[in-house]
Amino acid sequence: MQPDYRSLMDRAADLARPEHPHPNPRVGALIVAGDGTIVGRGAHLAAGTPHAEIHALRQAGEAAAGASLFVTLEPCSHRGTTPPCTEALIAAGVAKVVIGIEDPDARVSGSGIASLRRSGIEVEMDPTPALAEAVDPGYFHHRRTGRPLVTLKLAMTLDGQTAAADGTSQWITSEEARRDAHLLRSRSDAVMVGAGTVIADDPRLTVRIEGLGDRQPRPIVIAGRRPLPVAAKVFERNPIVYAPVQLDLPGEVVVVADGPRVDLGGVVADLGSRNVVDLLVEGGAALAGGLEKADLVDRYILYLAGAIAGGVGRPAFDGVFGTIGDQHRLEMLDVRRVGPDLRVEARRQR
Repeated sequence: MQPDYRSLMDRAADLARPEHPHPNPRVGALIVAGDGTIVGRGAHLAAGTPHAEIHALRQAGEAAAGASLFVTLEPCSHRGTTPPCTEALIAAGVAKVVIGIEDPDARVSGSGIASLRRSGIEVEMDPTPALAEAVDPGYFHHRRTGRPLVTLKLAMTLDGQTAAADGTSQWITSEEARRDAHLLRSRSDAVMVGAGTVIADDPRLTVRIEGLGDRQPRPIVIAGRRPLPVAAKVFERNPIVYAPVQLDLPGEVVVVADGPRVDLGGVVADLGSRNVVDLLVEGGAALAGGLEKADLVDRYILYLAGAIAGGVGRPAFDGVFGTIGDQHRLEMLDVRRVGPDLRVEARRQR
């Protein structure tokens, strides 16, 4: 690809990242005239609304004829809640389309590219598709596996304690780290906790950042052996409660049992069938340990406070680290400062 193509594709990706159109993908698009002028910009804003390409075409108007489209994901060629983007691109007279990555959705998956080429539009694929996939990794994971991308978020001291022995944990990390965690919530479709967290902390599990009040993930509660208080704040938000037996609780109760416990694999599969693309887990050690044991965690976000507990309080995971062979190797994706704390992002090596 020509050197400026990379810059243009990166700018298209920057348009997509802030949006939350799930279960549809985040997509950004630029229309570039022959002299290099950007004449149209677009991003997919919400499911059921026009796609990124349509926004860019509308902004470009007649200047789209003979121009090039840079789009992070293969344009759709099927009719869903909106018409096919390929038809709009052909009708507008776009001469060339540069695509970040093929869409893994079976309804598209190469058919958009084929449709454009049949119409005489030149199609070029970005040689670095991983960069386009990174715009919305949850979408690609969901379309390929049928399951949401499961992200486990933990806040802990440098020596691995998530709470003191008496259960107190507010606050281990800084205000800056907590705000970053709320941004993570705002980009998630659902946020999961266990019964212990509901009982101990009584969280609402909302996004509390000005300007993002409409980005509220659906609460998910994993019921345990202890009864859940029906007056808990989370029940004001119509949660899905997964339980091993039917319970009389507010919200939607779904029985997914593995003997006396909740089948966490069944929970993740059920959420995938509900079009949950990104699942954020903020539960305690019991839930974290259960998900880890079942090999259900895909990504880890760890907030490490500049603090030492100096003793045994409450660790991040329930269970026993019996032998060195029990550890799970992770691929480190990002390490950065957030206020006085560290934020570490890693993913499971599969």
